[in-house]
Amino acid sequence: MKEKNQNKIFVIGFVLIALVIIWALARPFIGGIENKEGNSEEKINAEILRAPSITSENLFNELKEKGKIFVFDMRSASDFEKGHIAASENAAAETINGEKLESLEVDKTSNIILANQGEDVYEMAKKTNELIATGFSNTKYLQDGISAWQNQGYPLVSSSISGENANKIKKINVDNLIQSLGAGEDVVQFLDVRSKEDFQKGHIKGALALSLSKLEKNKDKISAVKKVVVYGGSEDEAKKAAITLFDLNFFNAYILDGGLGAWKNAGGNTTNSDQ
Repeated sequence: MKEKNQNKIFVIGFVLIALVIIWALARPFIGGIENKEGNSEEKINAEILRAPSITSENLFNELKEKGKIFVFDMRSASDFEKGHIAASENAAAETINGEKLESLEVDKTSNIILANQGEDVYEMAKKTNELIATGFSNTKYLQDGISAWQNQGYPLVSSSISGENANKIKKINVDNLIQSLGAGEDVVQFLDVRSKEDFQKGHIKGALALSLSKLEKNKDKISAVKKVVVYGGSEDEAKKAAITLFDLNFFNAYILDGGLGAWKNAGGNTTNSDQ
């Protein structure tokens, strides 16, 4: 009798544990169904129809006119690195809110464009309408996303050092650089893409300090005529900068082979004073 009771308790306990496991596995699925039911087709359509959008062609023309436009790319960091609209900001949808926009000095009248790959229109429309509701009245989303932008042949900027991007990298060694400098200092512009702290510890005299994340928004400071010689905290950092510069049409950019260390070993001048 005692053994039968123990077996019954064991079976009941096993069943309870199984039910708990089944509930834990099924809960996300049930939650997804509830969310879908909460967002009816009618509600989704209304959200999309209410949100203003912009075509790739119109965005390209507005950017070409150098208007003040803030583009937020809501894709993953890896997709963003592979190719994005120049000077755009990579940010997940849930992080784009009034507080973040204000921290980036985006005011309520600024032109704001939201972009994803182009597959989830509802996500774009919903976030667009949310920002408009908080006072950022000039918010739009990019129609059909980055896919449409790319398919229409508009340029993307990459910093990925894999694949075909390796062909965008050119190097210059210290000996050849010294020969270029011998022709006159005005023919070379040094570009230091390290952090501000590393730059202040020591850099090539006269170098322009622009960290990798600031290159696209400050491209007007980079010479389109001189030979631009890039160095970073590592070779990969310099390569990423060279690829970005190539995509920004700076075909005169070279990475310094051996970096700052090679320059110092060759007796090149460095300083730790600010520019």
